[in-house]
Amino acid sequence: MKKKIAIWVAGFFVLSFLLGFNLEVSQARKNEEEFYRELERFVTVVNIVKKEYVQPVDDKKLIYGALKGMLSSLDPYSAFLEPEASKELQIETSGEFEGVGMEITLKDGVLTVVSPIQDTPAWNAGVKPGDRIIDIDGESTKGMNTWEAAQKLRGKKGTPVVISVLRENSSKIIKITLVRDVIRVKSIKSSILPGNTGYVRITNFQERTSEDLEAVIKELNNQHVQALILDLRNNPGGLLSSAVEVSQLFLPEKKVIVSIQGRKPEDKKTYYSQKAPIWNKPVVILANNGSASASEIVIGALRDNLKTCKVIGTKTFGKGSVQNLIKLDDDGTSIKLTIAYYYTPSGTRIDGKGIEPDIKVEAPEEMEIGSLEKDIQLKKAIEEILNEMQTAGT
Repeated sequence: MKKKIAIWVAGFFVLSFLLGFNLEVSQARKNEEEFYRELERFVTVVNIVKKEYVQPVDDKKLIYGALKGMLSSLDPYSAFLEPEASKELQIETSGEFEGVGMEITLKDGVLTVVSPIQDTPAWNAGVKPGDRIIDIDGESTKGMNTWEAAQKLRGKKGTPVVISVLRENSSKIIKITLVRDVIRVKSIKSSILPGNTGYVRITNFQERTSEDLEAVIKELNNQHVQALILDLRNNPGGLLSSAVEVSQLFLPEKKVIVSIQGRKPEDKKTYYSQKAPIWNKPVVILANNGSASASEIVIGALRDNLKTCKVIGTKTFGKGSVQNLIKLDDDGTSIKLTIAYYYTPSGTRIDGKGIEPDIKVEAPEEMEIGSLEKDIQLKKAIEEILNEMQTAGT
């Protein structure tokens, strides 16, 4: 009797497995059939447009338009890139180009300024993080992706471009004339503030940023500076590798810097600090809604790992996704596809949420960043860092 029961149980599990397998195969087949039905619909629409549209349509233009729409429907950062747009992506991290000097993205479908780059035409003309760009030289930005907008904003030095923006919490449209210039992005600026406090501003994360920052920190150590204010306000990000290298300058060895999680559970990569830090003294970070991407990685890494590290300012932008550039063929076309999200060492997903400061300090619209007299966020950072030094007995 026991033998019969064992055979029956074994048979039941085998049958369940086969049925489950068949159900999975059946569902996969149904999904595939549905995909091909939709693909047929696409081909039908293409043929109708080619035959019935009021003017002849170039086949490549039609397909490129469809590919752009497909990728842009996924999220603000995925995109189909024509050869010129692919070149634009390479320009972003080169450190020098001609244009107006601001990082842009699509937010809720609207072309939005992440941050102007300091000492550029956009910065000097008063462009602010969060400004929504309504038109460029009179052309509406509705339906325009970031690459198309970047091409319209870039141009020869000395030529003007006019943008219309809607500022946050305002219904008034502001017209701003920007005169293009050569944008030379120096990512590190430093000084020594009262109270023997170092001040380092990182404007974006380039290939040489960590190397330049290491030289600055070593000089601050040589001058016996006892505390550091790391200013990441209006820093739109840059290279992941640069953010990891910068974080390592402050963190003990083997600490988690950031985790990247893809679609599948096994698609996870964690970055750890791999060497001893060169800065072991108090540090405070300044951040605002223009701090994005690589900036948010550094903010999360330092705050989660260093007990005394405080973030002062306002909530960060919330750009915490990883894009991969995939070349399609020899003609230069490619796709930029979101493949993963960033997570801070504490497991917090950055994308769409941002990082809240430990001490919230709102900044007046016309505040001059870095001014000891007018920058109230910097003043608060100095106050906090001096308190921390006093508590630490330095």
